[in-house]
Amino acid sequence: MLPDRANEPETAHRRWQGNCGDVQRETQTVKKNSVPILAAALSVTWLLSASPVNAADKSEAVSPEVSEAINATSVRAKLIDKLGADALRITVSVSGETATLTGEVTKSPSQGLAEQVALSVEGIKKVDNKVTVKEAAGPLAASEASVKNVALEMKVKGILLAEIGRNALKIEVEVVDGVVSLRGKLDNPEASRAAIKKTHSIEGVKKVVDLLR
Repeated sequence: MLPDRANEPETAHRRWQGNCGDVQRETQTVKKNSVPILAAALSVTWLLSASPVNAADKSEAVSPEVSEAINATSVRAKLIDKLGADALRITVSVSGETATLTGEVTKSPSQGLAEQVALSVEGIKKVDNKVTVKEAAGPLAASEASVKNVALEMKVKGILLAEIGRNALKIEVEVVDGVVSLRGKLDNPEASRAAIKKTHSIEGVKKVVDLLR
């Protein structure tokens, strides 16, 4: 029996319509899938193009003066943390990668330990240790509260140096039982406001007394 060819045009037409439908659906699928892919690609492109700008903003050259002040603050903070009350009479100055320690400690081991602590701070390669040992004449006046006050003072100073840079060098920080007083004269009002706002946000600060002019 010969095949019925009368229906072949209609069958072929249906096949063609079916193929077109498949192609249309695949095209729509590709379009739908291409939207998130395109968005992701654009996002990555934006991030890559923005990265150098952000990196430039964050990698602004810190002046040697600010960098040395940050290192000195870090050394003093670590001395307080490791030596406690015995570090309260130690002063720290930094020039380049050298930290100079002066002052007195009441315990002989603290003298050598102070140098090791200073060397453990990043950026410090050499220590000029001028710390002397001198026994306290009477009861040690420094209490645990004093240690906490100085520790918080160093923390505030370090954060302000990182936040407002050179302007922080003009600010004197004093801490008494969590109450932080900021004193000094800044030429930039925005820097003053930033210093007060940032100090308020520091953990351990109960109150900020604004004495900035």
